[in-house]
Amino acid sequence: MRKSRPRIAIATCVGYEDLKADDRLLREALAARGAEARSVVWDEEGTSWEDTDLCLVRSTWDYHEEHEQFLAWTREVETAAALHNPADLIAWNSEKTYLRELAEAGVSTVSTVWVERGSAGDIEKILGREGWDEVVVKPVVDLGAKNLQRARAGDGSAQEALATVLARHDAIVQPFLPSLEEQGEISLIYIDGAFSHAVRKRPAEGDFRVQGIWGGTVEPAEAEAEQVEVAQAALAFLDTPPLYARVDLVEDLDGSPALIELELIEPNLYLATHPPAAGALAAAALLRVDVDADRDVLQ
Repeated sequence: MRKSRPRIAIATCVGYEDLKADDRLLREALAARGAEARSVVWDEEGTSWEDTDLCLVRSTWDYHEEHEQFLAWTREVETAAALHNPADLIAWNSEKTYLRELAEAGVSTVSTVWVERGSAGDIEKILGREGWDEVVVKPVVDLGAKNLQRARAGDGSAQEALATVLARHDAIVQPFLPSLEEQGEISLIYIDGAFSHAVRKRPAEGDFRVQGIWGGTVEPAEAEAEQVEVAQAALAFLDTPPLYARVDLVEDLDGSPALIELELIEPNLYLATHPPAAGALAAAALLRVDVDADRDVLQ
């Protein structure tokens, strides 16, 4: 008996029930390869995973608001279906402490000072010790730069920014990089461990945040050899190549490329900027499906 069509769930969030444009491209590519693909809001009650072969985590863009619930959800799904990226990898990547591990392993990352929630966190001492005039402060669990704080030394705003973050989370403090305003970030997208394409993300005039919610724009880009080297070093740290990954790089204070984020949970992969990418991701995803050969064939 022939195998049934693979049954794929594309996890999303409220507001994107019919998926964002990029994920609709993925859904179409999966369907073109014989799969049944549906969108599922990740925290919708009553969802059964028994009729799912593979769940792809895509636009779960509110997971940081219910962090522990989201991680529990990934573990629950994984008991019934294949999950990509896997629950353990998602948990590791969901807190920015992974950047410390990558830096300790020799990956070029943006300089970072770690401050634990509940500590005094004297940011002026941090600035003086590090020689920074301006910083950004981020919670270790965040998405889309929604809770990022930018502050200058000596005007009181830096300590206030740190206190705001520490009220709810551990924090990271990084130097503000002028290159963010001038060049933005370059993102290298990998599918099944292989480089697929790159995009340049630029901030709106007068801003430094490159995300679309802040007016940022995206354009296709060519990755330089040094940038590819940093990206591959970050991915080499992982035990196995993930189904999908986005490596976000910036120009550091010394002009060299540095990792600012390794996105393994729900990154926008900018599939529309590189037409072959949706098909490549769909094909790689289907290789991870173990379809029961005894299932009835759906006509």
